[in-house]
Amino acid sequence: RQMCIRDRSCTGKKGSQWIGTKEEFSDFELKLEYKIPKNGNSGVFIRAPKEGAAWVAGMEIQILDDHDERYRDLKAFQYAGSVYAIAAASPHVGRPAGLWNTLEINCRDTFYEVVHNGISVLEADSAGFPQLGDRRLMGFLGLQNHSEPVRFRNLRIGGVR
Repeated sequence: RQMCIRDRSCTGKKGSQWIGTKEEFSDFELKLEYKIPKNGNSGVFIRAPKEGAAWVAGMEIQILDDHDERYRDLKAFQYAGSVYAIAAASPHVGRPAGLWNTLEINCRDTFYEVVHNGISVLEADSAGFPQLGDRRLMGFLGLQNHSEPVRFRNLRIGGVR
């Protein structure tokens, strides 16, 4: 089974709303493209609960303008492609603000892989990052509204279980 969404955007309206799927997913492959403005900050929620802090019970794959000076002193797990607050992406391969980026997120049980702009930047599992074993193994997928505009296109969910 595969689903495809052509184009979506978060307006940047103040607040913490997010655009979420109607059904929950456990194991999946998610591919998408995103574009953020200068200073942009957003994310993709995975295995998130319907209510509460999506990135706490579920997880967030960070989207960020890594090139912006205001983000130069962040923790390693706060940069684009990271499992936010858990596992750091490396290398940082985000394109400059205003350009389209590709993101692929693969989830199998407690194993997570992130491919950013065609480069594998993260492979993590609960053996190396025990916090991953404490998170949900099924939940909603969502596009974060982080009070800043962001565009998404060509979303594809496959390998669904």
